[in-house]
Amino acid sequence: MTNDTGQTVNLNRRLRNSYWLMLLSIYAGAFLYGPAFGSMPVGEWIASCLVVGFFVSLPLLLVILLALRPTPSGVSWISFLLLGYLIYGILLIFSPRGLLGGLLLTGTTLTTFIYAVAWLRPHKKAAKARAKSNPTS
Repeated sequence: MTNDTGQTVNLNRRLRNSYWLMLLSIYAGAFLYGPAFGSMPVGEWIASCLVVGFFVSLPLLLVILLALRPTPSGVSWISFLLLGYLIYGILLIFSPRGLLGGLLLTGTTLTTFIYAVAWLRPHKKAAKARAKSNPTS
């Protein structure tokens, strides 16, 4: 690969940190766009917001091992999943009471997607170089 080992480790850390920030923004957003604060007792309100956050973050929780130990195929699948969260964040921006939660989710999703693409770039270049050196006809 053309990347230095230090740069790859740095990208792994940034991708992982961005993934965790995205999960945190999902839970913070659930408190912002979830049920209104005075609509129920405080304990029920906290529990309902955590349940909403859990169900929204469930697909990300299913691929947590791919984020902790990234592989090229795993990161590409995560990037496809991130596009769904990007659409969800944009929809939240235009929903009532969802502006701040949508902005949080959209920003962290875009950041995670950019790191995923940057992480995949040297692997794609190496695959192209291998395909060029081993032509199969």
